[in-house]
Amino acid sequence: MNNNKTTNLSFPSPVRTISILLLTLFCLEIVIMYALPYLVPIGNVYLENFVDATLLTLLFTPALYHLVFKPFQKIAAQQKSLTENVLASVVDGVITFDQSLAIRSCNGAAERIFCYGAAEMIGRDLNLILGASGLAELSGVEAAKRQSRGETRTSLECSGRRKDGSPVSLELSLSQVEMAGSWIWLGIFRDICSRKKSEAEIKQTLSLLHATLESTAEGIIVRDLTGRSVISNRRFAEMWRIPPSVLASHDVKVIRSYVLNQLKDPQGFQALTEEQRHNPEKEYSDTLAFLDGRVFERIATPQVIERCVVGQVICCRDITEQTNLEHQLRHAQKMEALGTLASGVAHDFNNILTVIMGYCNLSAVQLDQGSPLRQNLNQIMAASERAATLTGSLLAYGRKQAINPQPLELNWSVLQMDRFLTRLIGEQIELVTKLCDGKITILADSGQFEQVLMNLATNARDAMERSGCLSIVTGRITIDQDFIRLHGYGKPGNYAMLSVSDTGSGMDETTRDKIFEPFFTTKPQGQGTGLGLSIVYGIVKQHGGYINVYSEPGHGTTFNIYLPLCSEVQAEPAREKRLLHGGTETILLAEDDAGVRALVSSVLTAQGYRVIEACDGEDALDKFTRNRENIELLILDVIMPQKNGKETFLEIGALKPGTKAIFISGYTADIIEKNGLIERGLHLLSKPLLPNRLLAKVREVLEAD
Repeated sequence: MNNNKTTNLSFPSPVRTISILLLTLFCLEIVIMYALPYLVPIGNVYLENFVDATLLTLLFTPALYHLVFKPFQKIAAQQKSLTENVLASVVDGVITFDQSLAIRSCNGAAERIFCYGAAEMIGRDLNLILGASGLAELSGVEAAKRQSRGETRTSLECSGRRKDGSPVSLELSLSQVEMAGSWIWLGIFRDICSRKKSEAEIKQTLSLLHATLESTAEGIIVRDLTGRSVISNRRFAEMWRIPPSVLASHDVKVIRSYVLNQLKDPQGFQALTEEQRHNPEKEYSDTLAFLDGRVFERIATPQVIERCVVGQVICCRDITEQTNLEHQLRHAQKMEALGTLASGVAHDFNNILTVIMGYCNLSAVQLDQGSPLRQNLNQIMAASERAATLTGSLLAYGRKQAINPQPLELNWSVLQMDRFLTRLIGEQIELVTKLCDGKITILADSGQFEQVLMNLATNARDAMERSGCLSIVTGRITIDQDFIRLHGYGKPGNYAMLSVSDTGSGMDETTRDKIFEPFFTTKPQGQGTGLGLSIVYGIVKQHGGYINVYSEPGHGTTFNIYLPLCSEVQAEPAREKRLLHGGTETILLAEDDAGVRALVSSVLTAQGYRVIEACDGEDALDKFTRNRENIELLILDVIMPQKNGKETFLEIGALKPGTKAIFISGYTADIIEKNGLIERGLHLLSKPLLPNRLLAKVREVLEAD
C-alpha cells in the first residue's frame, strides 16, 4: 500500500476565494448593521459610519489572512522549496543572467562544474566561466537576431573555464524568461567532457574497425537477421566484382544477382545461404567455385551482442592460388611416384635386354653371312631395340636417363628439325615456325630436345586428323613472382619459351589432368603407347624447365615449354671415329645379375681381356685385395647387395689410388645427381649394354691418361 502523500502545489481557485471573501464580508456587514445601534446609541450618522468601517476592518482582516494570504504564502513557500531542491539535485548547472551578462543566480551543480562558490559567481560577468566562442554566441547582436526570429530557446556547444583555468566542454541550453517586467537569460549548462571523451573513443574504435576491415585481404560483409547487408569492406566488392553503389543500396536481390551469375553452382550457394539465414547462431564453412576458375572459401560466424545473436559476419578468402598449388603438388607427387615405378621397371628390364642383345650380337658375329639364322637374330635385335627404346622412354619420364647438356641455340635446333617435322606430320598439315630475333641459347641435350619436338609434333598430327596447322614459336620470357602466383609454379629468372600449337580437336579438363601420365592415351587400343607426352614432361623437368598446356574441346591445344637461358655459346659439333680393338689387361667385373655378368665377361674375354668376376660389392673388394697389382680397370654395377658400386669404388680407391672404373646401370642419372661421379672423372654406361659400346668405352678408359 502506498502511504506517500501527494502535495498540491497549485494556488487556490480565484473564484472560490473571492466568493468566500464576499460571503464573509456580507455576513460581517449584516452583523455590524444590526449590532451598531446598541454599540453607538448616539444617533450621529458620521460616527456610526466610522464605527461601522472600523469594525468591518477589524473583523475582516483575520478572515482575509486565513482565507487568502496564508494559503498563498504556504504554497509559495512550498514552490520555492521545491525549486531550490530541484536545482540543487539536478546534475546540470543552472545560471540566470541579465542582458548585460551579469550572473544573477546559480545552483549547486553550476558551482561543481566551474569550481566556483555561489558568492564568487553572482554579480560577476559571464566571461568568468565562458570562453570566447560561448560569449560570441551570447553577444547582444546574436541574441537580438534570435529574439527577432521569435526563437525563445537555443542549444549550442561551447567551451567553458573552471576556477583553475582548465577548459570544460559544455552543452548550453539557453532561453529568455520575463521577470518583474524585464527579460533575463536562463542558461542550463551540461558538462559533456565524458561524452566528448566517449565520442572520441567511439570514433577511434570505428576508425580502427574501418582500417582493419579495409586492410585485410579477405572480403567481409555483415548481414542482419533478415539477410540485409549492414556493412562490407572494399575488398569484398573487389572480390565479388560488385559495384560499390550496388552494395551501398543494401538491396539483397540485386547483390545476390551479381553473385549467382559468377558461380558454377548458384543453386547450392543459394540453398546454403538460406540455411545460414535461418540458423544465424551456427557457424558455416564452404568452398565456392567460380566460372572463371577462381575459388573462394566462405566462413559465416554469428554476430553476438550481449549474448544475443543480431546478425552474421561473412568472411570470403580467395584460395585460388592455394588450390592451384595443392593441385600442382598432388600432380607432381603422382607423377614422381609413377616415374619412380616406371624407372624401377625399366632398370630391371634393362638387365634382361642386356643379355638378349649381347648374346644376339655375339651369335651374329659367329654365324656365316649366308646363314638362315642371321635373319632370326636380326628380328630378335630389332624387337630388343624397340624394347630398349621403350625402357629409355620410361627412364626419360622418370628423369633417370643420363643426359649430356651442352649450350644449344634454340632457333637453330628448330630449323634443323623443320624438314623432318614436315615429313612427320604429312603434307596435309601446314607447319608454321615463328622464331624470335637474335639467338636463344639453352643448356640442353640436343638428342632429347629433338625428342621433345618430335613427340609434340606427333601428338599434334594425331589430334588434327589429316588437316590443320602446326605452329612452333620461340621467344624469351621473364618469370617473376606475379607469374608464379598466377600459374602456381616456377623459379624467378630469364627463360626461353618454346610454344607448340595445333588446330586439332582439343581436350577437356579431365584429359588435361592426365596427359603427362605414362601409358595414358585417348587413341584406340593398339595405337600409341601413351608415353609420348610423359617423355616430354620428364625431359623438360630433367632440364630444370616447366611445361603447361592450354586446351579446350574444339579449340586446339598449345604446349608452352620454359627452359632456363644459358649465357654460353653453342659449340660446333666434333666428330671422331674410333677404331675398335681389344687388349690384354685384367678387368674386375662386379655385377649382381648373373646373366649380365656372364655376357660382359664373354664379350671382354673374346677380345683378349682377362676378367675376374664378382657377384656383389663385398666379393669385388675381396678379389681386388688378392689381385691388387694385376687389376687395371673396374666395371661396377651401381646397385648391388652388400656394398653398392660407389662404396666398393671408394674402398678400392683407398687401397690403390688412381684405379680406373666404369659404372653400369639403368639409373645413370641417379648416379650423376646424387653421387657426383661425373665431377670425380668417372665413366658411365647405360643399360642395355651393347658389345661394341662396351668395348669402345673400356678401350677409351684404359688409354686415358
